[in-house]
Amino acid sequence: MRIGAHESVSGGIYRALERALEDGCQAAQLFVTVPNRWYQAPLTDKEIEQYRALSSSFGEDAVTAHATSLINLASPKEDVRKRSIACLKDELSRCDALGIPYYVLHPGSPLDSGCDAGIKRIVDGLNEVYKGDVGAITLLETTSGGGNTIGRKLEELSEIIDKAVESKLGVCLDSCHMFSAGYDLLTMYNTIINDALTRFGDKLKVFHINDTKHPLASGKDRHELIGKGFLGLDFFSALVNDRRLKDVLGILETPAERYIDEIKLLQSLIKG
Repeated sequence: MRIGAHESVSGGIYRALERALEDGCQAAQLFVTVPNRWYQAPLTDKEIEQYRALSSSFGEDAVTAHATSLINLASPKEDVRKRSIACLKDELSRCDALGIPYYVLHPGSPLDSGCDAGIKRIVDGLNEVYKGDVGAITLLETTSGGGNTIGRKLEELSEIIDKAVESKLGVCLDSCHMFSAGYDLLTMYNTIINDALTRFGDKLKVFHINDTKHPLASGKDRHELIGKGFLGLDFFSALVNDRRLKDVLGILETPAERYIDEIKLLQSLIKG
């Protein structure tokens, strides 16, 4: 597993890569826009040049973007859904301009309209977005299950991928989200990872490495520092030493101001 972190783009998108290098990351995750804004100014040639000058330090497939939390393809509200599709198109185009291969997306919430209706909207939205010339692969992320979010079960992500016309879809697992959704990663680690790999194979590109502030099946999405929450160091040791995940990007999203200590901790767990 190539270990890295979600880094701030404050001061410019390229600054996220500078921070990742300073923290000793082998991989990185970043926003390609200012979070929580529907509409953004286009990237300038200078911004693209600054980013690409640093991106070679990580290799062509070691960086992923993360979608703004505003996007909700599953929404039954037509105005939200239209803006979500437009925002998704824009952010994916930014990924392509920067040369970022992966883009992590929360599938969304259908509110009270039901999971089946929500999955259909997600599939239709992804099919519409990928009608254009899009290079980046959208990775559907597992969720904690709060707020009727889709993605609390691996089956839901499988269904979206199977029903979508577009093949440029993959998966991002999140340890905090999965544990909160009821996946007992402490006592059933191998069974759960085997299930994920059987379902998704090499479509599993990113694993968010987060401890959790809440117990199993809480439905709450509250990340904790590595080893300080309910998952504990034994789980993270198993994760970073799992050879089945050697090509997966392991991305920290813990509540640390900087990730250098967390990176060193995870690296210290690697055996051999």
